[in-house]
Amino acid sequence: MRVLQVCESFGGGNFSSVTQICNGLARRGHEVHLAYSRRPETPADFSSALDAAVILHEIRMTRAISPWIDLRALMALIALLRVLDPQVIHLHSSKAGFLGRAAALVSGRIRSVLYSPRGLSFLQQDVSPRRRKFFRWLEWLAARPGGTVVACSKGELDQIRRSIRPKDALLIENAVDVGMVRRKVDRGDGRVRIGTAGRISFPRNPGHFMRVAQKLAHRGVEFVWIGGGDGADAMELARCGVQVTGWLTRADALERLSQLDIYLQTSLWEGMPMAVIEAQVAGIPAVVTDVLGNRDVVINAETGFICGTIQEMVDRLAALVADAGARERMGARARELALGRFSVDRMLEELISAYALRAA
Repeated sequence: MRVLQVCESFGGGNFSSVTQICNGLARRGHEVHLAYSRRPETPADFSSALDAAVILHEIRMTRAISPWIDLRALMALIALLRVLDPQVIHLHSSKAGFLGRAAALVSGRIRSVLYSPRGLSFLQQDVSPRRRKFFRWLEWLAARPGGTVVACSKGELDQIRRSIRPKDALLIENAVDVGMVRRKVDRGDGRVRIGTAGRISFPRNPGHFMRVAQKLAHRGVEFVWIGGGDGADAMELARCGVQVTGWLTRADALERLSQLDIYLQTSLWEGMPMAVIEAQVAGIPAVVTDVLGNRDVVINAETGFICGTIQEMVDRLAALVADAGARERMGARARELALGRFSVDRMLEELISAYALRAA
C-alpha cells in the first residue's frame, strides 16, 4: 500500500510511535510517506531514526490555532494528497487530525483516513473549561464526515465514544521496540533511584514530582528526570535535588531508564504513555497518577501502583523503597506481561489489517 503518515506533534512519545509505524511499514514493503512539522522537542537528527525508504515531506504546522499558518498547511496537505494519491492516510495528534481530515474531505479521500489523537486535546488541564469544551466540539465536528478514530488505550477509546461519537472507532494499543529497551540493571551501589522520562512540561506535572521527591529526600532516595524542557521547571527540579539529565539520544535515555529502581509518572493526563510502557518492558515497577492512559498500562498492586493523591504516591514509593523483593517481583511481572502486549509486531499487524479494510 501507499501510505501517508501526517504528524504535527513530532516529538516525545509521538515521535517514537510514528517512527515505529513508518519503519515497520517500510520494512514490510509498503510505500511510506511522512508529512511532519518540527517542534522544539523534535530530535535534531530525527531522520537517522527513520528507515531510508521513508519519504519525508516537511509542512509547517503549529499546535496553537493560527488561521494563516493553518490555511497554508491545509493547502499543502491537499496538494500532497493530489500528488501522492495514497491508499491510506494516517493522522497523528489533534492538529494533524483536524487539518488532515479537512484535506481528505476536500480531496474525496475521507474513507481512507485513520486518526490517532495520541492524547485527547479536550482533556488538557492547562486551558480553561471553556477552551476544553471548544476543543471537544472541534473533535466532534472533525469526526462527522467519516474516517476512523484510532484509540491507543482502552480508556481513550471509551472517552472517544462518549465525547466524540465518531462513525468508526477502534483500539490499537501503543507499542515499543522491545528489542531496544534494555532490561533493568543492578547498579550495585545500595541506593534506590526513582525517576521519570520525558519532556519537562505542564502535562507531566513537574511540581507534583518535586513534592514527592521532597517528602522522600530524607530516606536517601535519588530522583532523576530523564529529559529536558521548560527552563524554570528544570531549575526548580534541580533546586529540589532532582538530577535533570537534559535531552539525550534515544539510546542514552533508554540506558538511563534501565538504571532506575522505580519509575514515577506524575502526569495530569495521557493517551497511553510510551515511557511507562518502556519502564514496564525493562522490568521496572511503576507508580503513576490515576489518569487515563497511566491506568491502562499499570496493573494496580501487580506491576506497580495507581495513586489518587500525593500522599498515597509517597506511601507506595516508601513501601517499595523499603522492600527490594517487592520491587523485583513487580518488575518481573511487568516485564512478563509487557513483552507480549506491547510488541511492535503486534501493533503493526493490527494496524495493517485496519489499513487494508479502509484502503482506497
